[in-house]
Amino acid sequence: MRFALRILGWLVAVLTLVLALATIGGRLGALVGLAAAVAATLWQWLWLPRSAHAAFVAGRFALAARRYRVLGWVAGTAVRERAALLSRAGCATAIGEYAAAEALLATLDATSLDASERAVWLNNRACAAIERDPQAALALIDEASALRPDVPALQHTRGVALLAVGRVDDAIAVLDGMRAAGELPKALEAQRCADLSRAWTAKGEAAYAEDYRQRAAAHGR
Repeated sequence: MRFALRILGWLVAVLTLVLALATIGGRLGALVGLAAAVAATLWQWLWLPRSAHAAFVAGRFALAARRYRVLGWVAGTAVRERAALLSRAGCATAIGEYAAAEALLATLDATSLDASERAVWLNNRACAAIERDPQAALALIDEASALRPDVPALQHTRGVALLAVGRVDDAIAVLDGMRAAGELPKALEAQRCADLSRAWTAKGEAAYAEDYRQRAAAHGR
């Protein structure tokens, strides 16, 4: 019901704007109002989600979180609202706000999620749990990876979890495999290289570790 009310409210606001400008400026005012309404609709349905995703991929998590919050407020469907909330939780885990991420994830009914949504939900929970309970985090990300084995971000979380439980060779194999499908976004590649540097350090391979440290620094610029 709330989504129908949001859509109805949007339509009423658009109609009110067009009529108000038509009253003030006649036909020209109505055209200006209609153009503004179309622009606002395109902003809401196209520009805002794309720009939020672009900010997330670029590692600008605070900006992405703000845009996802707005997306959640104006979402016209339950699917778009859940996607915005899951993305906000992802932003929170990325900047270390684990309690905030878990609070957001707790508002979702996991049984209502489809496979892709559940994979993201599990991944975010794993990210939030890695520091306090790496074994539990690994179990969560293993389940998520089984649902979406094609997503590099999930592979990255699994590599970090494996590293956290001391399975260094397995972590290196997973992190190396992240690029099997092609180049990664710059921020994710920087994270991958930084984690490979940690893994090779754990193995006592200083040269490999330094190489990946430098790669991480280069991609993080």
